[in-house]
Amino acid sequence: MLIAVVGDCLLDVVAHPSGPMRAGGDTPARVRLGPGGQGANVAVRLARRGASVRLVAPLADDAGARLLRDVLSREAVDLAPLGARRTGFVVALLDEGGERTMLSDRVTPDATEFAGLLDGAGWVHCSGYALRDEAGAPELLDALVARPRGARLSVAGGSMPPDPSLAAAFLDRVRAAGSDLLVASRDEAAALTGCADDALPLVRQLAERLPSCLVLVTAGSDGSAAAGPGIAPFSVPAPQLSGTPVDTTGAGDAFTAALIDELAHLGMWPPPRPELERAMAAASRLGAQVARVEGAQGRVSGESPPQLPDEPQPSPERG
Repeated sequence: MLIAVVGDCLLDVVAHPSGPMRAGGDTPARVRLGPGGQGANVAVRLARRGASVRLVAPLADDAGARLLRDVLSREAVDLAPLGARRTGFVVALLDEGGERTMLSDRVTPDATEFAGLLDGAGWVHCSGYALRDEAGAPELLDALVARPRGARLSVAGGSMPPDPSLAAAFLDRVRAAGSDLLVASRDEAAALTGCADDALPLVRQLAERLPSCLVLVTAGSDGSAAAGPGIAPFSVPAPQLSGTPVDTTGAGDAFTAALIDELAHLGMWPPPRPELERAMAAASRLGAQVARVEGAQGRVSGESPPQLPDEPQPSPERG
């Protein structure tokens, strides 16, 4: 099955200050540059799990984009680029526990023509950032509605700000696109519902707003919760792994990728609760593993190695 992912492909600048930052001062820090972007992170994790993946993302023709293209090629991700004037960046500031605060410089595609880019996909995943981008949302929404017949649609992430009008517009697009699955962090779910609460009450509220959609709310070390058509709200605990988180930048995207990979090949929708619980547990495990390595696309145990530049191979297709 081909999984098409629509979203960002960016460069991440991650800074881990050695201590408290002082206004006007110079704080020593460990800084690194690497590939990122919500769409690219999900696509790469899926490819490493053996899925056949196409990434639809704005990508410029500059030095940063050449680096990103090389990374995606070595990860066996098929790239369907949309035009962009420049490469986007995200600056992530990490605290002592690996939690990040982000400064985002995302780009809107110059070309918003999606015709043909989703062809052949059995599952389409859309980044929440792309769906809430006012500049490109109408064309993207049309493409999602016109996705191949029978293809499941998932939406995840987007760091939704606490703005009721933006939240309402985003949920309207999720409904209009006919989304089968929505994954939101606890903070995102709080912004979408206007309530600060734990994952289980939040997933119940979101499921009421999206009665035709399976909804998941992630809460890091507190596990995740799900509810949807015919599925009463329930939660799954997070795995107990050794070590401590060092960088949570790509953990949520890893959760989403593992969840899609586990659910994409099931014949029933919504998935039976036992299958959904198993998928959520696998997704939580990968998210926790990724939080314990550096970089949004840092490789963890069990993931396939990158391809050598002179040995291109197609991504193995599953199912």
